[in-house]
Amino acid sequence: MSEFLNQLDARDLEAMGIHGWPYGYSDQVRFHELDPLNHVNNASYLSWFENIRVRYLRDYGLSSYGRRDDDPQIVVRQQSADYLTPMFQDERYVVTARTRLLKPSSLIMDYAVHSGGAVRATCSAVLVSLQQDGKARRPHKDVAVKRILARDGAERA
Repeated sequence: MSEFLNQLDARDLEAMGIHGWPYGYSDQVRFHELDPLNHVNNASYLSWFENIRVRYLRDYGLSSYGRRDDDPQIVVRQQSADYLTPMFQDERYVVTARTRLLKPSSLIMDYAVHSGGAVRATCSAVLVSLQQDGKARRPHKDVAVKRILARDGAERA
């Protein structure tokens, strides 16, 4: 991992020994991400998960995050994280993402932070696709559904 914020696909991740994940990026812990105990703050992990989620949703074609009528609002309905092992300044890591379950207007995504050959944190989130007014649910775009099923092997409900 020589580059930070380097996009990684399934082949790259497999070569790094990270199996079962189709999408990720590499980065390094920065000073501002530390808490008073000198390890990564829990809020920083959530920011990492948000960053990869937005990249994933754009790359897979679920949303461009534009405010156009033809672009859905994708919102986090629920999120749960497990912090397994502390991480420290300058530590290199990989954040991964995948869709586990795909429904017509919602999905469940899983995330993980990998460093030093171990999973350091995990997260699961329920995302809902809404119309631009934020009130009514909106079905996922067909092209995005096909990409998720092909790349992630998600279960379809």
